[in-house]
Amino acid sequence: MDHHRLFIGGELVDARDGGRFETVDPGTGQPLGTVAAAGEVEVGQAVEAARRAFDSGQWSGLDPAERGARVMELADLIQAHISELALIEALDSGGVVARTGSDVFQAARFLRETARYAAHQFPWTEQVPGKNPFFPATNRVRREPLGVCAAIIPWNFPLLMAVWKLGMALSTGNTLVLKPSPETPLSALALAKLVQKSRIPAGVVNVIVGPGREVGQLLCRHPGVDRVAFTGSTAVGKEVWKACADGMKRVSLELGGKSANIVLEDADLDLAIDGALFATFLHSGQVCESGTRLLLPERLHDRFLEELARRARALTVGYQLDPRTRIGPVVNARQRETFERYVEHGKHDGARLVCGGGRAAVSGFDGFFVEPTIFADVTPGMKIAREEIFGPVLSVLRYRDEAEAIAIANDSDYGLGGGIWSRDLARAERVAEQLRTGTVWINDWHVFHEHAPFGGMKHSGIGREMGHHGLAEYTELKHIHVGAQADPDAKLGHKLLVRRPRSLSYDYEPTTRIVSGPGSLARLHSELSQEGKSRVLVLTDPGVVAAGLLARVEAVLGERVAATFAEIPQDSGLEVIDRAASLGRAHAVDAVLSLGGGSVIDTAKGVCVALTGDLRAIETLGIHHLTGPQLFHVSVPTTAGTGSEVTSAAVIKNHALRIKAYIVDRFVTPNLAILDPTLTLGLPPGLTAATGMDALTHAIEAYTSRQSNPMADAQALHAIRLIAKNLARVVTQGDDLAARSEMQSAATLAGWAIASAQVGLVHGMSHTLGARHGVAHGTGNGILLPHVLQFHAGNRATHERLAEVARALGADTSGLAPDQAALKAAAAVSELLTACHHPTRLSEVGVGAGDLAECAAVAFVDMANLSAARRPAHPGEILEIYESAL
Repeated sequence: MDHHRLFIGGELVDARDGGRFETVDPGTGQPLGTVAAAGEVEVGQAVEAARRAFDSGQWSGLDPAERGARVMELADLIQAHISELALIEALDSGGVVARTGSDVFQAARFLRETARYAAHQFPWTEQVPGKNPFFPATNRVRREPLGVCAAIIPWNFPLLMAVWKLGMALSTGNTLVLKPSPETPLSALALAKLVQKSRIPAGVVNVIVGPGREVGQLLCRHPGVDRVAFTGSTAVGKEVWKACADGMKRVSLELGGKSANIVLEDADLDLAIDGALFATFLHSGQVCESGTRLLLPERLHDRFLEELARRARALTVGYQLDPRTRIGPVVNARQRETFERYVEHGKHDGARLVCGGGRAAVSGFDGFFVEPTIFADVTPGMKIAREEIFGPVLSVLRYRDEAEAIAIANDSDYGLGGGIWSRDLARAERVAEQLRTGTVWINDWHVFHEHAPFGGMKHSGIGREMGHHGLAEYTELKHIHVGAQADPDAKLGHKLLVRRPRSLSYDYEPTTRIVSGPGSLARLHSELSQEGKSRVLVLTDPGVVAAGLLARVEAVLGERVAATFAEIPQDSGLEVIDRAASLGRAHAVDAVLSLGGGSVIDTAKGVCVALTGDLRAIETLGIHHLTGPQLFHVSVPTTAGTGSEVTSAAVIKNHALRIKAYIVDRFVTPNLAILDPTLTLGLPPGLTAATGMDALTHAIEAYTSRQSNPMADAQALHAIRLIAKNLARVVTQGDDLAARSEMQSAATLAGWAIASAQVGLVHGMSHTLGARHGVAHGTGNGILLPHVLQFHAGNRATHERLAEVARALGADTSGLAPDQAALKAAAAVSELLTACHHPTRLSEVGVGAGDLAECAAVAFVDMANLSAARRPAHPGEILEIYESAL
């Protein structure tokens, strides 16, 4: 009788104390050989060998392609010994030899595919998408080997399970201690000899085994083990999980199952009957994901069951090496006793025994043979329908309709496998999506894909084997952040603790092409032609349509207008974006044109993001989250101030929460802006004043921002000068084309300024009024601006810049003290408001005192305040500003 030794540190060794045990041929009940019995000493030696091999870097430090090449060489060795390994596997596990030969072939294929993917396609390093505007950096995620992995495998498919675990661990750079079941240790020990012949370094793979559960428990508790991968029963899996908890080890558990096999009424019966036999009786039912619950519709039940039983009785039970055998023995006497116990449970609970139920007589062999067994009239609460038997026992259940079948299938503690038989594949997939199980086969069973994850839900385990998801579980994640801001004055995080002067550093990304001047709308056709855009979604509002501006755009674009959405309200919200994007998808548009004011332009930005990523509006919100250019966007402002919206930000109302949310990203900046002042000639005086004050607020907040910079300063100051010169004129003389043109340019300059310098407290407060009281944004900005400037003037650090704002507005500050010169800015804005007949009090636009405290609390946390010239210390300071403006 042959003796088989352990594999530790690259050497075949016996146990130090000389211990050994026998392994038995299930087909004869006789010993096949003796195996060295590992104990605590051998567990320690194996883990230490794996640790040395890992820490040395001789395997973990190899390039993935080189590791992959060596694993593929091991696959070649396995395939070269396919006959030998298939025979060992059949003799030791009781698997019929035709199937074990296939297992060896599949094992070699799995190793090759896994090694190839890990070497060339697995994302060892990933760049983190998007950027953080407050902390510029490069961020990447690196995957690294975990360390020493212990793999504890069951007795049903010992070689295949060993290769699954070995392939994933080795391909990701880990070292391994493999513990096969003492019932079936021989194929794993034969695999160790092939590893010894390969170019895999000594200690990278170790194979140890011992009787009982001691070796597995020692591995789970050993401090040198970093990860434990277990395949086996749910009960033992729970013990493994508990044993690993103290050491905080990574754990994956592939556990038991009680899989439901659903036959739909339109199934091909011949195919489904054979499928039911295959799903249940492969390897004598000793498969964790076997389809041991067969669900039949009432209409097909009797006919299906009769033919199923006939074919089951014809299955040949015999010795595993006999080529006529279809069902071999169960693995040992204990498993045969389990089979017999569950047969009695089925009878006792009222199930009807259709066939089988006893031991099978095989001439010339005294092994552990049992008959393929089918029970009918099984109900979901019976033991044979709920508990894993791990033997050739099929429970047949009836169902009335599809919903009941799904309910019965999901009424289980397990969730490992499942199957559906149907000619209607769309229907089958709909059912599959409703099953709470890790794998669902349609018109098939027991088929695995090397790159598809395998594992269970509920009590069937945690984690996944195979493919990308299996490999990922053998790696540790590391985030590497490389800060890109080298200027100490610009490090925002540091400035939370350390006082630093204003930074000289800034970002400036002008991305919008500007076409400006009377009649520039006519350029639209040629500009879109040059960009290759032929299907345009036009977004606008009812006021623009009534003014005849949409008709002018349609006259220029003609057939290029694929669809028009003209229902955008003031303070447009998420639901409007969803409706407009749906229209764009329906018409397969390749560009968006926004014709209108700020709400229209901001809505268009959200629609572009939604169409590019096929997103819902709520999913478009975020700060620097986009990974590339969005759908081409042409902005055609029709008000005095909406050139300011040709920026990298959009403000969208969330009506459900009564707040405003943001899309902030350079990729939402419109690609092209047409600034045609003739489109603004019919603008009502009130709207002209409000949008002009919006632009002025942008310019002043950019200039006074904590993130101001020379580029933005120049743009903001000139915008302030142009607005001071022209705003009152365009309000009182609406047909002044030159003044209208300069207002559009001023608004665009202000928009560019806030793109790098940001806005401030006025916006935070105005956003809140818009969200809670419906106050138009430009109107709210205009009313609040002088009061916020007075608040800022209370901070000595703002005096110089506020005085410069006052001078840009035309105020004389000569001879004034710095604090008095700063206050001139607020006074000049108030004078401009009066000259434009703009509201100056919140009460004029319907805001009462009752809600101001809540408004202050919301405005206090608005992100616009981050760059404010003076940040409020608490919501009470914002409330005082609201009250002063009331």
